[in-house]
Order: sequence, then structure tokens, then C-alpha cells
Amino acid sequence: MDQPKPKVLLIGWDGADWEHINPLMDAGLLPTLSSFVEQGTIANLATLQPVLSPMLWNSVATGKFADKHGIYGFVEPDNRSGGARPFSSVSRKTKALWNIFSQSGIRSNVINWWASHPAEKINGTIVSNLFGGVKFSPGVGWKISPGTVHPAERAQDWAQLKMFVNEVSQEHILPFIPNAANVDQKEDKRLLTFAKVFTEMMTTHSIATEVMEAEPSDFMAIYYTAIDHFAHGFMPYHPPQLHYTSDEDFEMYKGVMTATYRFHDMMLERLLQLAGDDTTVVICSDHGFQSGEFRPHGMPNEPIGPVVWHRQYGMLAIKGPGIKKDERIYGASLIDIGPTILSLYGLPIGEDMDGRPLVEIFEEPPEIETIPSWDDVEGDHGMHDGEESMGDMDSEELLKQFVALGYIEDQGDDKTKQFKSAEMEGKYNLAGCLMWQERYKEAQLLLEELLFLAPWETRFIILLSDCYFRAGYFKQAEELIQQSFVLEKTGVNKIIVIYAKLKIALGEPEKGIPYLLSVLKREPRSPKISVQVGDAFAGQRKWKDAETAYLRALEKHPDMARAYEGISTVYLRTGRNQEAMDAALNAVGLLHRLPKSHFNLGVALARSEDFERAELAFQTAARFAPKWANPHRLLSVVYEKLGKHELAAKHQRESFSRIEGSKTERVERIAQQEQRFPLPEILPEAERAKRIGKERPSSQDPVEKSGKTFVLVSGLPRSGTSLMMQMLSAGGMQPLTDEIRGADEDNPRGYFEWEDIKKIDEKPELLDPPELDGRVIKVISMLLNKMPKQHDYKVIFMQRSVAEVAASQQKMIDRLGTDGAKMELQELERGLAAHRRATLDWLSAAKHMETLEVKYSELIEGPDAICANLKEFLGDLLPDSSKMNSAIDRSLYRNRENK
Repeated sequence: MDQPKPKVLLIGWDGADWEHINPLMDAGLLPTLSSFVEQGTIANLATLQPVLSPMLWNSVATGKFADKHGIYGFVEPDNRSGGARPFSSVSRKTKALWNIFSQSGIRSNVINWWASHPAEKINGTIVSNLFGGVKFSPGVGWKISPGTVHPAERAQDWAQLKMFVNEVSQEHILPFIPNAANVDQKEDKRLLTFAKVFTEMMTTHSIATEVMEAEPSDFMAIYYTAIDHFAHGFMPYHPPQLHYTSDEDFEMYKGVMTATYRFHDMMLERLLQLAGDDTTVVICSDHGFQSGEFRPHGMPNEPIGPVVWHRQYGMLAIKGPGIKKDERIYGASLIDIGPTILSLYGLPIGEDMDGRPLVEIFEEPPEIETIPSWDDVEGDHGMHDGEESMGDMDSEELLKQFVALGYIEDQGDDKTKQFKSAEMEGKYNLAGCLMWQERYKEAQLLLEELLFLAPWETRFIILLSDCYFRAGYFKQAEELIQQSFVLEKTGVNKIIVIYAKLKIALGEPEKGIPYLLSVLKREPRSPKISVQVGDAFAGQRKWKDAETAYLRALEKHPDMARAYEGISTVYLRTGRNQEAMDAALNAVGLLHRLPKSHFNLGVALARSEDFERAELAFQTAARFAPKWANPHRLLSVVYEKLGKHELAAKHQRESFSRIEGSKTERVERIAQQEQRFPLPEILPEAERAKRIGKERPSSQDPVEKSGKTFVLVSGLPRSGTSLMMQMLSAGGMQPLTDEIRGADEDNPRGYFEWEDIKKIDEKPELLDPPELDGRVIKVISMLLNKMPKQHDYKVIFMQRSVAEVAASQQKMIDRLGTDGAKMELQELERGLAAHRRATLDWLSAAKHMETLEVKYSELIEGPDAICANLKEFLGDLLPDSSKMNSAIDRSLYRNRENK
């Protein structure tokens, strides 16, 4: 009898952090997660670099670094349109877990995963990361982009689970913001920010739970963005109060993040109920989030500026059959999640994967098999063949989302600029990934190309200077730094640190160390700078000074792996063997890929005559630093002690081989130190800052105004906009109309429409002629956010019962014999209400729009008060408000809602 397939549920909580979770669990506020942790295994999860969610979550799904999976950030150049498009599932160059499972007879359901649009045709269900963009269009119905859902025939079913901002009620808000009723929403838009993130979270959860109930699977992956998105909006107000946070803001929003975690705990409870006890559940985050004293004030003016809030450790918790209970493991990395999930199914690990299976989570560790690459295994994997693409509207919506979150620049409609920016950011992010892997020469080529393209970008200069230094091109690094900065005047501490380390490497510590100390004086709270100072003193064998610096770093940040590594070296050199062992264990427990820490651990264990554990430590050091001779030299000693003479001889040869190789490399490095490369002409630092301000203006910078004001009449179709146009015309205003659409049974007195306004998004110059200033224009609600921002607008927004609007629309469609929205009336009304609320929310935040809402029923029943409001709103733009009543014919108020 065949064994049942294992079942795995992978839950991604973007930005979740033990630093925030542990106090909440201690306070009894996360009962579901607390019980989960007691029944399973947990770990700190070291993130990767750069800390960008699209890159990281695709590393989770593939077990590979970004240079292999091909997702280099948020957007990539679009060779078809000449602009930019979001990275998509078509961009991914390697198989994800669900592709591997699909060809292995394992059914998968995947919800909202980064870059999963367009949905791949796997064995199972995918609801892509574009599902949040599902919209309701009046007169059309649900707008669901092709490729959003697989199988496609379920798209309409899932669309009805979308939650809209207008459906967020006080019951949803008050647990997060108890005093929300006191927020002045005209000035403070944070409630709208909250509502948007909340609806995204609830939509994902509703879809996930419905799919779990309706579509059984062997593997389920769900990605939640809310912790990260709420944190970017509200972590500045989390206790303890920061010095730059006002008392009013702190009191209003201090509970948002705690409530966010508590809500996730409740959602987790439902997911666990649906999953069942026979499912292995993996909860992980891609990075942590600053929640204490290291929360930044302000954000760098860079496309990926928000990452300054991200901490280097996320969280991992695993529970299920055969998983150790109430355990903690060490040295786990984000890149290990994919291989670990493969091992749960007994599938081999691709040798081209960069991660390792976390076998230490198992009560009985499985035998791990490998294959060269899953990409070479044939089968029905469901990956795209390159022909699929993301639609233009889909790309536009996701680009807007990334701009709103601060992760990419707003390049407007300039396709060339979009293309160039996407190309540069992708190469910059890829260079960061390569440098993190110590592949400096590959990164160097990318960074040199970038610097020639944009020599004013200080961030390119900093990263290339660091790359030259790490690659051994010391004089080149020095020349670039001196050409770009006046070190005694610059406020860029990163470049001072690089220069200081450069001077120390060149044998001039008396010049380098004072620079480091000057930065430490500027940033006394920075644990990273303290570690750099410790490294400098350790290099001079000033062990006491080095120890002081490392301890200072750990006092500020107890999870600094590099500080533990440094102090383990100090302890070894000063004869404190047990302390050295403990420090090295702490280092590799936080960050596994530290060869020096594994080596120090091996030395301490060998001194304690624990040769078997020392063997493992030296082997790990040798694996992570394949050119380093010392691990092999000491492995030879250890094997002699263990009586394994052949292995001892083998590693003696390996050691000699690497020593000889290092001699050759040393000669090359000495020559390399003097090597030079061409550099572009680089502007002084102040002029670069001006150029960056021009190339990357702040979103707060004012738009150059035209001085024109237009009156817009808007609302849902069939909400009384034609009547308002008639009234304003009767009052002496000049409507902009082409009379193409004449009066008919539905509007006996005419529509007052201007057909060209439908093209305003692609032709903003339509409003440029001077004779149009002051004209009144009928603009359907869907076009309001397309109106050119250089003009000002007074918007008269017609409000009518959505039930009446839906009935009137249906009657008009029936008369015309056209196709309308194919849906139940209740769903039509819900969609209309959601669209109207979203439009009004946008209007309230748009500084170039001033809005007056007019209720249609009140206008018909008591026009005098409305006319008075219109006169006050429009002022001199409305010549004679006394004549407006003549346009009202109460007999035309049809399709009234039954009371």
C-alpha cells in the first residue's frame, strides 16, 4: 500500500521578527504562535543581500541566490514597450518549488507569492500577486487580468472574495487604532493607509482559506505582506516612543503593530485548523524589522530607501510530524527554506541550489540525496515558455503600487527613462547580491558600467569603492574615494569607513584607525562601526582595545554575528578557550556562513580535545572558504589525533596546495594593488547631490502649476451627472461638450459629454488651449486620477444610492441592447460602492482636487440648499445660481430605491 504523500503548508510573513514577537508571546498575546513554538522548532533566519522582498521570496521558492533565479528587484526593462515592467514569473530563470512538485506528482496551491503573475499552469492552483489589482468597473463588472488565476475558470469565483477599502468599518479599525474617530482624515491620511493594507491582508487570507477548503493539495504556499506594510507605515509610533514622534501621533498609533501581530495570530489559528495535524507547517519571514532604538529617522533618497528599516534576521518556526518539539536550531538562512521543504517530501536537492536542508529540525534526520539540477529534469512543470507576458494595465498598476511603497522611482510617462532606470536598478541590486557572495570581480564590471552611465550617483561610487577594496585593487579604491569626496568634510560615514579599512590594509593603521574612531564618535550607537573598530585593533594585536569595541557592539545589538566572531578571535589569542568556543558558537548560530567563526570554533574544540566536533567545524570552514589553507592544515592535525592517517595526509596535501596557490595569489595581489581602471569624470559631492535632486526629485516637490482651474462633474454612471451639467449650464457656466451623444429616452435633456476627455491619460495636452480655462467638463469617475496635475480642479461629485444606480444602468443597457456586467445585482452594487469609495478616498488626498459631494435625492427634493452650496463652492465661476432650479424636472427621477 502506497504511503500517503506528506503535506506541507508554507506561510510567509513579510517582515516578521522574533525581536517583536517574543515580548508579545511572553505577555500571552499570541496564544496560537506560542503553542506552535512549544510543539515545534524555531530559529533566527538570516536574510540575504540586498534585502529586497521580490529577490528574497524567490530565493525561498527556488533555494537559489538572485543571480540564479533572475529576479533582481521590483522592475525590469521592458524590451517590448521600451519602458519598465514588474519582474514576473516569466522573468524567473529556474524552477520554483511548485514547478518541481508539479512534475513530481505533488499538487500545489500558491497564493499571492512575489512575482507569481502571470500564473503558471501547474498541477494545482495559483492566485498570483496581481490578484490585489482585481477591480470592479461600473457597467463592465469584475476586471480580472488574464493570468491572475490558474485555472482561469475559477477567476470569477475568487474575485468575489476581494475586500475593498469602503468595506473597512469601525469594527476593523478600532482594535488597531482605538481612537480613530478623533483622526482628522482631511489632514491625516494614515487611516486610509491602514485600510488599504488591511484589505490586502484580508483578501489574501480569504482567498487562502477558501482555496484550502475548495482545492485540496499536498503543498500550500501563502504570502502575507501586511506585517511589513503596516510596519513601514506605523512602526515609528510603536513603543518605546522615539524622540522625533509627537505625543499625539504616539498615542493615536502606538498599538497598530501589536494588533497586527495579534491579528496574524488569529489568522494562523484558522490556517492550522484547515491544514490539520498531519501537515508540516513552516512559518518564515524574509527579514526582520527595526522596532527598538535602532529605528531610523528619515530615509535615504534612493529607490530602495525603505530597506533601512529591515533587520538582518527574520523568523522561522516549523511544526509537524517528525519535527523536534520545543527546540531551537542555529545558523539557518533564508536560502535554506527551499531545500528543507524538498527534504520533507524525500526529494533530492539540486546541487546548483545555494541553500542546505535544515536536517537538524528532524527527530530522525532523513538521508539527503542530490541531483545536478532540477532544471535538467524533464516533466510537466508548468513554467512559462517565454511567450506569456504581463498586460500593460497590469504592469501599470503594480508600478504604481511600488512607487506608493517607496521602492521605485516615479518616472512618469517617460518610457526611455523608465527603461534606463529599471536597467540600472537591476544591475545595482545584482551587484549587491554578487558582492555578498564575495564575487567581487563580477560585481565590479556591473558597477563600473553603472558609474559611467550615472557618475553623479554617490551610491554607485560607494559600492564600487568597497568592491575595489574587497577585490584587492587598493590604489584604485583610494583614487576613486579621493576623487569623489573630501574626507574631512563629507558626512558620508560609509566612505570614511571604507577609506579607513583601506589605509589599514595598506599598512598605515595610524592613518586609518583615527578615521574609524571619528565615525564612531558620530555614530556611537552603531554596532557595525564598533565591529569595524574592533577588527582594526585586532589586526594590530591590540586585544584589549578590540575586546572593548566588540563588547560595545554586543551591548548595543546582541545579535551581531560579526561581533561574536571578532571576540572569539580575541579570546583564542588571549588563552580564554571556553569563552572563545561560546562566542564562536554564538556567531555561527546567528549566521552560518562565517568560515572564520567555524575555524575559531574548531580551534577551541581541538584545544579541548573534542576532536570529532572540531573535525566538523574545520570541514564547514573549508566548505565556506575553499581557498583557505588553515582549515585543511588543522584537519590534518585532528585526523592524526583520531588515527585517520590517510585523511590526515590528504588534508596535509590540500593545505600545501593552497599555501602554494596563495603564494602565487599573493604576488598577483601585490601587483593588483597598484592596478588602475578608467573612471568617468566625477562631479564634486555637492554638485552630485544637486544632480540627484534633479534626477530623483522628492515626491513632495511641487508640480509647476498652469494657473488654470476646471470644474469637473463626476460620479458613477447614472448618478445624476447629466442633471448637474444641465443646472450649471442654466446658471451661466460654459460646458465643454461636442454634442456627439444626443438626448435620448434615458437623458431627454442631453448628456453634455466631451468624447475626447476619454483620451486624457494619453493626451494630457487636451486641456492646454487657453480658451478652455474655467469650462465645466463631465468626467466619469474612473478618469479623475488621469487628469493632468498641473491644473487645479473643482470636482462636483454626484452621490446616488448604488441600488438606484445599478437599476438605472441595467435599464439603460437593456434598452441599448449592449453587454453589461455579467453578475448578480448584489455583486454589482457591492462593486459600484467599492469603486466610489476608492475614488472619494483618492480625491480627499489629491491636492489639485477640491471636492463637493452632492446627494442626488437631496438635489431633487430640496434644490435651494444645494444651489447655495454650489454658489459658495464655485464662487465667480458660477455667474447666476438663481437660474439653476429651472433645469430640475422631478418627473425624471426614476428608478427610485424602495424605502
